[in-house]
Amino acid sequence: MTLVAGTPQTAPLDSAYATGLQVALTNTDGCAVTSGAAGVAVTLTAPAGGASGVFSASGTNTVTVGADSSGAVQAPTFTANGIAGSYTVTASSQYGSVTFSLTNTAAGTPARLLALSPPKQTAAVTHGYRQALAVQVLDGDGNPVAGASVSFTLTASTATSACGSSSSTGSGGAGSSADASFAGGASEASATSNADGVATSPALTADGEAGTFTASAALGSSGAGEPHGGGDGSSSVGPALFTLTNLAGAPAKLAPGVGETQAARVGARFPVSLAVTVTDALGNRVAGALVSFTAPAAGPSGRFAVRIASRSRRRRRVAERQARVARVRTNACGIAVAPALIANARPGGYVVKAGAGHARMAAFALVNEAT
Repeated sequence: MTLVAGTPQTAPLDSAYATGLQVALTNTDGCAVTSGAAGVAVTLTAPAGGASGVFSASGTNTVTVGADSSGAVQAPTFTANGIAGSYTVTASSQYGSVTFSLTNTAAGTPARLLALSPPKQTAAVTHGYRQALAVQVLDGDGNPVAGASVSFTLTASTATSACGSSSSTGSGGAGSSADASFAGGASEASATSNADGVATSPALTADGEAGTFTASAALGSSGAGEPHGGGDGSSSVGPALFTLTNLAGAPAKLAPGVGETQAARVGARFPVSLAVTVTDALGNRVAGALVSFTAPAAGPSGRFAVRIASRSRRRRRVAERQARVARVRTNACGIAVAPALIANARPGGYVVKAGAGHARMAAFALVNEAT
């Protein structure tokens, strides 16, 4: 028995060998057999473990094939498994045995996804993210893999907000469903890696809900870039993950807190600090907005106990001064709390206003009571 074709050769992981494994039964002088060869059984056996492969006809590492009348034996398609390495396949019959030298290579087989676009991005609600999602597909040797299918998936946030309940439909509520979409409103998209192994998603646009959510890029299964791994077509290559945040828009409304109406004796502090919740046009709470609380300049009014920090050579000192205007930034929940308000010496009612940018102002109806 002699080798005819199929050795030595190399195939990518989970791919069929290009040249079929062929042997021939020959006479002792090397001439072709002219009679008696038809149906002679030849068994081909690959390793049972490690780097190996399977024959299409049997679905296992071994197969038996009958020779034709001329003594030629053509094995069914042989496909490399998902383990890289070199090995031999033995063809044996009653007339002896021969071996094929084969190698499963990881070259050109996707083994890793490298995130190219920023792992964290932000965009204002209803606006587009600056960069599309992009990954590079690499093989086990770190070389780019072209033609690999990559699927991109956006997963809406289901996180519970720490800001408590709110009439707002935005992130100030009990939960957030912040999300984004690709062109056409889809939450999934696919792309094929180019010659540099780079796959890029379509542009993505934030929805109207402020909050943080995730996106992922994972290997799909198509053509030359089909990943090795699970027998069900799944990939053993881990996904690339991205964190995306939809930011609230500009302040549009200020809602006063429980201290909206209250009274204090002249010269005394009001019992409840003035506070507002700032939301954008879609009801999302706006963090970091600068809110100005302004008391009347004359007549019944009050002054805020504004703290002033000064640093001497020896230590840092904090002092208070009274001011008609106090400026405070909203916290992560969009709430700004003014410093304590002290009624002046003039009894009567008045209004303190709170404003932020071009948002509709909030008003507090206050009364200085005579002693």
